[in-house]
Amino acid sequence: MFKHKILPYINPEQIFNLVAKCPGSIFLDSSLVHSHYGRYSYILVNPEQEFIANNTSSIQEDLVTWNNILQQYKSEIDRELPPFTGGLCGYLSYDLSKQIEYIPSTSEEVVPDYILGLYNQVFAFDHIKQQCFIMVTSLDEVDTEHILDSLLNLYNQAKNILVVNESLPLIKLKSNYTQEQYIQKIVRAKDYILNGDIFEVNLSQCFSAKLQSDYPFNLLYNRLRNINQSPFGAYLNLGKVKILSASPERFLSIKDRHIETRPIKGTISRSREPNIDKQLIDTLRHSPKDRAENIMIVDLMRNDLSKICILPSVVVSSLCEVESFSNLHHLVSVVEGDLEPDRSILDIIPACFPGGSITGAPKIRAMQIIEELEGSSRGIYCGCIGYFGFNGNVDLSIAIRTIVLNNDTLSFNVGGAVTLDSDSLNEYNETLLKAQKLIEAIMPN
Repeated sequence: MFKHKILPYINPEQIFNLVAKCPGSIFLDSSLVHSHYGRYSYILVNPEQEFIANNTSSIQEDLVTWNNILQQYKSEIDRELPPFTGGLCGYLSYDLSKQIEYIPSTSEEVVPDYILGLYNQVFAFDHIKQQCFIMVTSLDEVDTEHILDSLLNLYNQAKNILVVNESLPLIKLKSNYTQEQYIQKIVRAKDYILNGDIFEVNLSQCFSAKLQSDYPFNLLYNRLRNINQSPFGAYLNLGKVKILSASPERFLSIKDRHIETRPIKGTISRSREPNIDKQLIDTLRHSPKDRAENIMIVDLMRNDLSKICILPSVVVSSLCEVESFSNLHHLVSVVEGDLEPDRSILDIIPACFPGGSITGAPKIRAMQIIEELEGSSRGIYCGCIGYFGFNGNVDLSIAIRTIVLNNDTLSFNVGGAVTLDSDSLNEYNETLLKAQKLIEAIMPN
């Protein structure tokens, strides 16, 4: 049984501030409503069940379990409701890929390969129609009417909540590389390109800091979403692990058995001067290097989708278009297709994970080189965040521009693509440009 109410719109941040400190709460946050995505935000509370990877976990067995759950509570798509009405939600870490492909591990993993919750209590916010939905799916003997009333009480409490920006404790960030060390990694990556191993590889550096035990991670997310609006923002309170994301990139979306990926490759800074900003857009749009980076990944993603889609349906519907975000312009392409009739989550993750835009090409060899050159676990960075719905809809972001709080440590990675044409200093500076808004949120002036 499924029950829902449609209520007047409320700022999602007001409800978020009521539930942010509750373990299991998730905020899928479209603070930037884009023409192609970002219409809906979701707040999920009180997971009925939690799936956490451990040393004995097998992703093949786990995928069967998750698929069985989605089939058990399968629902039809209702076009009057938001795309997600309940299902599995959480993250898959980049390091999960080591179970899918042959990637020898040279580093210790610091977070579980995945944490997913089974959610039947959902707030959804339609930013276009200015509506708020509260939705409950009955799981076994769940009293949907009682739960719906409790969500309505939360909604009514939230209407009186004032959202304020409070100060954060001062912390000191430190990278795991000096500029010289990072440039040396780029030089080694170029050697692999010259030797014919790869065409392109994504390399990152990691910033981290020690935290006080009472660090206000929910206030940090408030700051992040206000200064770095994104279509795929996310906040996940998963107990010891907290994730704060301002990702601009969609990994995979599935609606009505139609799958879409929107890889980002190509970056340039923005300017506050409109004329200069237009020039920067034009520079990025016609940059041979940035276009080459993007097109190589488009080809990779076409190949990945072709493993699970009806072949004539796989198309590149948009190539190297500029999309603009808070402080950056990006080149974005769109690859899409229709899933084969018998395909499910069992096939989608092994075929496409992780996203090619954050590995390089060819994917498997690039990932092996990343493991060698970076020398530390990526964890959640470059994995994915999002949902698998009871109605078959899926929406997953690439976990970039993403801060992780794990026990007493805050960390985030920033990276970029290395090709034969890469200028090493420019590549290093691009990582700092991508880190700019994260640092501004963590260390306000």
